[in-house]
Amino acid sequence: MASAVTEVAAEPEYADIAIRVLPGMTAAQAVASRVGAPLGHDYCVLSLSDRLKPWEVIAQRLTAAAQADLAIAIYNPASKSRTWQVAATRDLLLEHRSADTPVVVGRDVGGPAEAITVTTLGQLDAQTVDMRCLLLIGSSQTRTVPRPAGPLVFTPRRYPATVSETTPGVG
Repeated sequence: MASAVTEVAAEPEYADIAIRVLPGMTAAQAVASRVGAPLGHDYCVLSLSDRLKPWEVIAQRLTAAAQADLAIAIYNPASKSRTWQVAATRDLLLEHRSADTPVVVGRDVGGPAEAITVTTLGQLDAQTVDMRCLLLIGSSQTRTVPRPAGPLVFTPRRYPATVSETTPGVG
């Protein structure tokens, strides 16, 4: 919410009010910590709310993140009045990602009704996602390992070899 506060604080009538922003753990990191390290490599954070920006901008950003093979943390996935964006997001990402791509749905993380669901992009049930949720969509490298205490989800730090890693002077 620091952005909302600083936007208002930038108005001339609030010039004399001191603003101090303190760092904290993001909801994306809190959800990730419950299952391992799905944000262990490059990732981006996007909001699905189209209250302050058009859906076309959101869809363009989702496409760019998917094409770049970034893991994606999604805030504001759905609300009572915004019910179609999660399914549209899933369908858009399936144009660039495998249906087996790991997805973590964190609900009320840190709260009394905390619940974590690990599923796949192909099996993501948009009807179960609301504003109390945060979604983590894996990259092509994200893995899910079954364990007795619950699945371990991680994105390895090492990415498969590319031209820049194997060609001297490139990268």
